[in-house]
Amino acid sequence: MNIIKIITVLNWLVIAILAFLVIAETLSPAKGGDAAGRGMGQAIYYLAIIALFVLLGLNLLPYNWAKYTAFALVALPILFIKVAPSWRNMKRNVSNMLEEAKPIFPDKERDRIARAIYEGKSGKVWELLQTPPPNLNEDGELLAYAINAVGHSGYKPEERMKCLKLLFQAGAKLDSVNRGLEVPIHFAAADVGNAELLRLLLEHGADANAQHRYFKRHILFEAVGAHGEPEATVKTLLDFGADPNATAVHDDEQGPITPLWRAAELGRWGICATLIERGADSNIKTADGKSFRSLVEKVSENFTPHYFASQEDFDRLKKILK
Repeated sequence: MNIIKIITVLNWLVIAILAFLVIAETLSPAKGGDAAGRGMGQAIYYLAIIALFVLLGLNLLPYNWAKYTAFALVALPILFIKVAPSWRNMKRNVSNMLEEAKPIFPDKERDRIARAIYEGKSGKVWELLQTPPPNLNEDGELLAYAINAVGHSGYKPEERMKCLKLLFQAGAKLDSVNRGLEVPIHFAAADVGNAELLRLLLEHGADANAQHRYFKRHILFEAVGAHGEPEATVKTLLDFGADPNATAVHDDEQGPITPLWRAAELGRWGICATLIERGADSNIKTADGKSFRSLVEKVSENFTPHYFASQEDFDRLKKILK
């Protein structure tokens, strides 16, 4: 069977299917749906009728070009449906490649280092830092890039951490990053709950008692509410001298509260125990007269373990409070 015969058979098969659908819809029109849906159905119905007559007319003509045209009218929409997703994916991939190819820094020295950090190639970073670039600390940009790469991505975290440590060894200074920032950069590590990153930054001069300049909130509050490793993050700050009795206002009626009260509000009883063990006052009361101890007693009547607090955590806290 030659190609024209195959195309003719396929054309008549499509015509038969269209004819069946048009006849079925004509004899038993679909009902239901809203006005928009019914309008869309009517449009498809009329398009099917038009397509049926066009294909029928082309196939009845005694010319091969007419049959090829009819086949193209059928094949092109199907081809478009199949090819369009792949085409969009290809354009997206090309766009991403072009974006990734853009320089991260205007100078080649820092750009090479930044790209190696992004790719998690600590060996390459080590090689490039054998002769540190003279603008290593320029506006703290390279160090900030490395800190953000570690803190805001799960891609090769261990290798990126090695890269960050190599930057510090090469002479990168944390104060160059924080200069001009509204919030010190290590707040993000506390907020995320990345205890390892936070410890590294504290070892290189970050302030364990830093405050949010806008909210006037001690960094310990960020660690208490962290969604990563909250208790480990709190312990890290306390290891570096964070004040467990620092206060901040979350609610005007409630008045100033301490990290201990905030941890209790969030039901993070293991953190409560840690804070008390490290010097937090368990006799605190809010401005509206509520006490931490009464809150614990109330919860103990119907304690339910959850992701951030086990029965062991709560038992540990009650034992400390006795």
